[in-house]
Amino acid sequence: MFRISPLAVISLLITAPCLANNSYFIPGDAFFYCEIDLSEWNQLQSGQLNFLEYDRPEEMPVFFCGYTGYRKLDLSNLSTHFRRQLLKAIASMKKRYPSEILELEREENDVPDTSGIEKKETNKIRVFVYNESFDYSKFRIGLKYNESWIDYATQRGFKREHFQYDFFVPTVQGITESWRMGSAVPPLNVNLPSSNQDSISTAMKFDASRVMFLVCPPVSFESLCFPSRDSKLECYAVSESTLKTLVNDQSRPRRSIWLETD
Repeated sequence: MFRISPLAVISLLITAPCLANNSYFIPGDAFFYCEIDLSEWNQLQSGQLNFLEYDRPEEMPVFFCGYTGYRKLDLSNLSTHFRRQLLKAIASMKKRYPSEILELEREENDVPDTSGIEKKETNKIRVFVYNESFDYSKFRIGLKYNESWIDYATQRGFKREHFQYDFFVPTVQGITESWRMGSAVPPLNVNLPSSNQDSISTAMKFDASRVMFLVCPPVSFESLCFPSRDSKLECYAVSESTLKTLVNDQSRPRRSIWLETD
């Protein structure tokens, strides 16, 4: 059997032309995504968390050609009531899924006065920011439904054949569904700061009355996007006016989808 050594692979990566990038929020995406770790949770409870950082899930590959997109979402427009409802939803989810910390030994302990142990939170709560009008009984959680991403790429100077677009559900079913329904799902309504940089750290702003925070358990994106018919998962949809619990609708013979419950 023909084998390629790790050294050869690294050499190819170094010498090959840049063919891909790592994406944050791209204008046209249906949602902004983040994962709430313990530090952010503590800051959110104390009122010190002023913006959300976009999280590229660990399930995605990492490329060596840099990052592009918008990295932050400003939370200053959230009312006290909205924040309280969001805290309630996350607290309920964390009660179901208490934080799990995995201790990993560092390969090289070059930091003075440390034990060489790295602590990693393995089940952070997933949060999607959607338009308040997003119909989760019709469209799928975790699909970006972005039909204009290649336009953004070329506007930023990327070549069409080189720009990498990240799919959270990179299955045939997920990608096909995203393309099939893309034109029916409006992009997330945010105010984009102007910038000439590829990776934009200035936070985007939004109208709090027009967005919804979808608080989801730390399970696979495919489980959220295409829940099994016997799924017992729950999500919370938080807006300025309501806090709703979403469960799996098992009444459909073919398509399992989410619906509201009391």
